[in-house]
Amino acid sequence: MPTKISQAEENTHSTVKEMAVNTGNDTALAADSAPVVLGAGGKPLPPPYKSTGNEALDTLAFLHMLEQLKIQKRSGWIREGVKQAESISDHMCRMALMAMMLPNSSERPLDISRCVMMALVHDLAEAYVGDITPVEGVPTHVKHQLEEQAMDTFLNEMLGGQGNKDARERFRSLWDEYEARETPESRLVKDLDRIELALQAVEYERSQDIQTLAPFFQGSIPNLEHPVTRQWAATLMEERRKLWISRGRAYEGLEDWQDIVPQDCVNSGDEDS
Repeated sequence: MPTKISQAEENTHSTVKEMAVNTGNDTALAADSAPVVLGAGGKPLPPPYKSTGNEALDTLAFLHMLEQLKIQKRSGWIREGVKQAESISDHMCRMALMAMMLPNSSERPLDISRCVMMALVHDLAEAYVGDITPVEGVPTHVKHQLEEQAMDTFLNEMLGGQGNKDARERFRSLWDEYEARETPESRLVKDLDRIELALQAVEYERSQDIQTLAPFFQGSIPNLEHPVTRQWAATLMEERRKLWISRGRAYEGLEDWQDIVPQDCVNSGDEDS
């Protein structure tokens, strides 16, 4: 479990409460006797938002909720003492740009536009529940349940109006597809999730001289499936090896990772930040 929590994450509850007050939505505030539900870092989650019946206000509440993706830091980096750690949306933005770089061949046909959109949506639920990582000990089914409830709130309470029908269906389709990890696009986006994590880890090793990030590579690099992401990873691991050697340290690498056959990681304990 992370030992440090950013101020932005501490403010999640007050942000949602302020949205409820500002929209006149008193039903968004749970009663004092309501059970406490914990999210990332063991923090109590704010009470679920309830529709005001005013589509414009509910839509605005969703747009405000998206701010949490910009200000919440990725939990794993906080745990490792990274300064100025990336936000959830930082992570998703680079993933989306990486998706645009992928070749589309007849041997591996992909809907690149869908990959880009999926990269921008895959962590959407974290705007509410936060970035829950494997080391926190939260069972996979509990994490998924919390995120599913968050998506239900976003789509049914905030975007439930007729004017948001297309957006609602688009978000639901993309998020469900990513979670199921059954299509080539969803498995590719999971690859991007892994390689982006590894890229960021190397960048923190280089810029902040952090030496405790080996688990992030061990839980991501060997599970890459697409030949392009594996090629990127090979180049990245060589860059990392040279970085460690240049600093006079024994390299803690993954020398044989390319010989590992990627396993189905839909419900695995991939290291996540």
